[in-house]
Amino acid sequence: MSTQLYLGIDMGGTNIKIAVVNHKGEIIEETSIKTEIKQSPMNVIQSVIKRASALKNYAKTKNTGIGVAGDINCDNGVVRFSPNLPKWKNVKLKEIMEKLTGKKVIVDNDANTAAIGAFWLDAKGKPDNLICVTLGTGVGGGLIFNKKLYRGASCTAGEIGHITIDYNGRKCKCGNSGCSETYIGAKYVSEYAKNYLNKHRSAIIDRMTGKNYSLITPEILHDAAVKGDNSAIEIWRYVGEKLGIILAGVLNFANPDMIILCGGISHAGKFLTGPAKKEIKERAFKSAVKACKIKISRYTSKLGVVGAAMLANQ
Repeated sequence: MSTQLYLGIDMGGTNIKIAVVNHKGEIIEETSIKTEIKQSPMNVIQSVIKRASALKNYAKTKNTGIGVAGDINCDNGVVRFSPNLPKWKNVKLKEIMEKLTGKKVIVDNDANTAAIGAFWLDAKGKPDNLICVTLGTGVGGGLIFNKKLYRGASCTAGEIGHITIDYNGRKCKCGNSGCSETYIGAKYVSEYAKNYLNKHRSAIIDRMTGKNYSLITPEILHDAAVKGDNSAIEIWRYVGEKLGIILAGVLNFANPDMIILCGGISHAGKFLTGPAKKEIKERAFKSAVKACKIKISRYTSKLGVVGAAMLANQ
């Protein structure tokens, strides 16, 4: 019996990743194209199909899974809105792709596809209940319950970034105030760091940024922390505590076997997870903490495309 193959497409704001993946979540072949955000949706879709069909195993793929950031109607595969693709409003992606390729297509939110990718790549398909938290420009979540993706009644389950942790907190782009994203999202982390460093100078970060704090990124903060910079370590402690508060709530509510952290912010490693785990231990039920393994994904750049393909497998 030949191995079943699936096509995965991860539509990011910078690049669109395309891969042929087997039933175990292993990438057989991959490619990518630049995301042309100024092009019409139809032009982008045609470019994706052209590149995908050039893969030598494309004809052997059965179904196609696509992950897109934003508000997705996963039942009928419509991209209602995507922050990465400003021209995409109510695009019938599933219908268009199926008509042009003749393959069955499933479309979902990129945090959901990341969760499926984490389930297969990081967790090797073992845990019954896994939650994946995407820590990037935005903060998202994907929920795997009983080894299956849980989407909720309107496909918006897992929006961990928009759980309120301070009702008097910062205004979020979603319209709410005090969302966890406004404390642990990359843009907000950089903004917090800029304000913090205006009061607590750092010789190391001054050298790295030329004293221009608008250049601060999570990557710079991580590099400074690795070099032993106290200000950077303190900034990560603050971010880690906020992450810990939200994860403690997630643990008490969902009681998962595993939480996988992925995305750019997760690269801060122990500087982030140390304070987070301390906060979790203080706030979550002891039995829930004991039962759950928290780890940082080793496959952040592959989760979306593998998860999209395994979405097609589901």
